Amino acid sequence: MKVHPVIYFFGKNLIRLVLILVFVGIPAASYSLRTEGVGFGAKETLGQKLSSEAIRVEIGRLALDPFAGLIARDVVISERKEGGRVLARVSRIALSLNLSELMARRVVVDKLQLENAGVSIPVDNREASPRIDIEGVRAEAILLGDQLRLSRFNGVIEGVRVEVTGQFLNPKSFQLPQGGGLASPQAAAPRNSAPTVPPDKMLAAILDTVAKVRFPDGPPVIQARLEADLANLDSLRIEDLAVRSARVESPWWKLQSIQLHGRYADGVLQIPRLVVRDATGSLEASAEWTKASQLLEAGVISTLQPGPFLRQLSEKDPALKSLRFRKPPQIEAHAVLHLGGGAVSGRTTGMVSASDIVFKGVGFRDVGCGFAWKDGLFYVRDLRVGVGKGTLAGNVWVAPGDFRLAVRNTIAPTELLGLFDENTRAFIANMEFKDLPDVSVELKADKPDFAAIRGNGHIKLGRTAIRGSWMESAVSDFEIGDRCVTYKNFQIAGAGGQGTGSFAYDVGLQEARLDNVRSTMMPEKVLLWIDPKIAQNVVPYRFQTPPSAIVQGKVHLKDPNKNNLAITLQADSGLDYDLLHRTLHFGATSAQVNIIGAKVHADVKHAALMGGSIALKAIVSVDPKDQAFGVDVKLNRVNFAQLTKLYFKFETSKGLVSGNYKFDARAGKENLMRGAGSLRVENGDVFAIPILGPFSDILGSILPGVAYETAHLATADFTVANEIINTKNFTIKGAGFSMFGSGDVYFMTGKLDMDMRLNARGLPGIVFFPVSKLLEYVSTGTVSVPAWRPKIIPRISLPGQKHPKADSR
Repeated sequence: MKVHPVIYFFGKNLIRLVLILVFVGIPAASYSLRTEGVGFGAKETLGQKLSSEAIRVEIGRLALDPFAGLIARDVVISERKEGGRVLARVSRIALSLNLSELMARRVVVDKLQLENAGVSIPVDNREASPRIDIEGVRAEAILLGDQLRLSRFNGVIEGVRVEVTGQFLNPKSFQLPQGGGLASPQAAAPRNSAPTVPPDKMLAAILDTVAKVRFPDGPPVIQARLEADLANLDSLRIEDLAVRSARVESPWWKLQSIQLHGRYADGVLQIPRLVVRDATGSLEASAEWTKASQLLEAGVISTLQPGPFLRQLSEKDPALKSLRFRKPPQIEAHAVLHLGGGAVSGRTTGMVSASDIVFKGVGFRDVGCGFAWKDGLFYVRDLRVGVGKGTLAGNVWVAPGDFRLAVRNTIAPTELLGLFDENTRAFIANMEFKDLPDVSVELKADKPDFAAIRGNGHIKLGRTAIRGSWMESAVSDFEIGDRCVTYKNFQIAGAGGQGTGSFAYDVGLQEARLDNVRSTMMPEKVLLWIDPKIAQNVVPYRFQTPPSAIVQGKVHLKDPNKNNLAITLQADSGLDYDLLHRTLHFGATSAQVNIIGAKVHADVKHAALMGGSIALKAIVSVDPKDQAFGVDVKLNRVNFAQLTKLYFKFETSKGLVSGNYKFDARAGKENLMRGAGSLRVENGDVFAIPILGPFSDILGSILPGVAYETAHLATADFTVANEIINTKNFTIKGAGFSMFGSGDVYFMTGKLDMDMRLNARGLPGIVFFPVSKLLEYVSTGTVSVPAWRPKIIPRISLPGQKHPKADSR
């Protein structure tokens, strides 16, 4: 059949045009729609259709893919209200439109698909808000009428892979919870509840922590199947909930695996099994939480190593840095808790057992207890702690306004040094325990504060030392109250005797008080237990056997100026005392020692000495900055021979000496003492003293026969200063003569600088009176070699000789 040329021409060109449209135009248009996007307000219209009353959806660009459908890119989902937060940003969404609805000029999305999309959800509405990033999202959702079927969702949320499927009713009725969601900063805490962390800050902290966690064997997986009527979020059901993870590592801890199985339905969350394992043990738990009643019931058994988790918390509590578990503890607990109302109530019971713990350098063994908590009341029963060879056992009760403690302890304080403050540690470091102490105590208070605690107890010590001073045993009842520990009717054996009385250690006033303390122990050893400074000043008084002592008063532990202590001593066996670098041996002695402020007042009322007696008063400063002391000593008919032999090594002195000497000096500088006194020697042979011995020959040459007479009396008043003993009225009396002297004795070197004048009595005195100046002598020698010579040499010379010059003295 022959076709008309015109028809042939149009037909041929139409076919060419169709072929061009099919092979060039359609691909070009598709390419343009895919790359340039669909215009004509399509993206705005689609965004409005996807939005709801609560949520606004804005599409950055809308493209058409012949194979995937509509592609929405840079989608922003935000709250509709003014200043509403950006809830999510989605990089790419594939949309499938219902064609039948589209023919009726209605835009209905019946399928939504995400392939390798990224979602970024801000924590709050700040521009610099931390974000929850979801990567590699593959999801497919199909809308069938009033049903939304999530056939798959697979994405990595902060390093955790989430795989979810689900089915939802009434998706268009979905509204955010009042307040704006999980991280709403407007969420208000209930009145009268404990302060809570704002949700946005809490979520930001969780994200920061998760960012530090590593998963060396791949990301953990969370799987779940969801069902809900989005018009009623209380209908949410989570079935087949499972969490699985291999190794999990953070900068502080490492876990080998985590497994969890659970479900949520009808407002009840059930976790029948949670297992967490580390290199040494595991934690197994189960829990059930009911939303309506806010009731949580959980049980846990753990042998995990808690040390790494505690170190993570040590930034808030530095003490946790020193807590180490050499072996994992075993923990068992069961809790029924009500979490509503902004406060936690309910009950918890369980037990803890740990075999090897180190805290602040102290090693604890066999630590364990049972515990119970109910509505703010906490009870620990059968508490046991072992340290060294000792143990502590007891019960603790803590409730609002009610604290109780009952324990028995046999742990030596020296085993616990690391737990005490610096001052207490320094005191306890001076103690030694050969036998374990045994202390029982029951305490009550309205709060666990030493200032509020009251109670009583009993203490028993075996062989124990404080600052090297040992006691054999000690036993006492004690009371605690007003920050003071009072030991009543104590009995101490040791330090050569026994002691009884009452003793109070007042922490608040920082003082020790002694009441009717009676002792037959060595004073310096007892005072070492109280104050080493005072003990040091008692050390020079060395008793042959322990004296009887009565002590009353107080010693301040910080300020010595507040000391006020009285000690009455009776030493029947005597004591030794060092005076001027010589040891005096006293017989039966009675004394009163008063410690007032920073000074020790010693009053030796009577002490036997060398056949006579002595009385002594001394004031000694215990202040290290002022080591001055003063002594007033009185001698009564003391054996002169023994005394001079002790101090001057004279072997032939005789007689009795009486006198007094009052002086002041400083410890370590006794040579600079200053004082004054008087001396009387009677019934003795004064010439037996080496310093006066040469006068026996001198008297014999002047008054024949007098040399055989005894100088039976010598007296002198003297002063001491600048290492010099000075006298101006040294007098010696014999049967037919008398001697008068003055001068200085340098007691540190033994040097002499003295004058002596001889007077004869009776007729010889009258005869020698005109030449009495010729009977004056001077010595510039030493105590042991006095070298006496005439003060004025007579001018007698042979013819032709010059007269020697007289001594200028």
